Amino acid sequence: MEIAEGWTYYDDVHVMCSYELDLADALSRLQLPESASLGAVVIARCSGTPIVHTSRVERVRSGTQQLSVTFPSEQLAGTLSLEFQISSAETLTSATSAISPYKLGHTVFRADRRVILEGTAPRLPMLPVRFSDYDLQDSQESLWWLKLMTKDLHASATSAIWLWMNIENPSVQSMLDNPDALESSVWLKFLKIDFARQLLREALSHEELTLSQSYPDASLGHALSGVVRLLGETVEYVRSRYNDDPGRVEAQLQAKVGGA
Repeated sequence: MEIAEGWTYYDDVHVMCSYELDLADALSRLQLPESASLGAVVIARCSGTPIVHTSRVERVRSGTQQLSVTFPSEQLAGTLSLEFQISSAETLTSATSAISPYKLGHTVFRADRRVILEGTAPRLPMLPVRFSDYDLQDSQESLWWLKLMTKDLHASATSAIWLWMNIENPSVQSMLDNPDALESSVWLKFLKIDFARQLLREALSHEELTLSQSYPDASLGHALSGVVRLLGETVEYVRSRYNDDPGRVEAQLQAKVGGA
């Protein structure tokens, strides 16, 4: 398993796979006729979304070949699972032997690789959207919108928490297009602090959240309880302080996450 240290939520992932094969030798080992054909494909799945991407299925030849597939940034979260497969590309009228892969789709070789995109501390789950599509007035002035897709505390945080980025705002679009720019780094720091502030608000408004329960790693409950623990030992204590003086609590939260 690998960790994509430099990945961010606005980076597409491009996968390229190279392989070398002696086709005649492979067919002989598989007890297939010389006229049989094999197909190769790369399959990419992401734990944070139900979407599956595949490369083109290429007919296997002798020598070196390459396959490639791209996973768009807006569909990425969690762990990326990659699978390279070589399968029979046709159904033979009769099998050479009882163990020959004679049917279309019979897999003869498979290799897997997993890439952790978010590491041990998930990055902001950004999703570029047009706010005008959601009937927001003066949508170009809005920056971002933290949206919880579910209240289930055991649900995956990467699928439950989304920070919708308003691409109609020039500053947001510039930040997404040029993440390495100095201005973008300032915006990203502000975004991280505001994300934590909004996440704290969601945590304190969740009636079932408690710090006495251990939630699964990378779950919504784990994320919400984590931001509360930065400020106190119980949800009730932090909620009481927040109700009395929200500005003071948010300033304390800024100190906790601003330098991280």
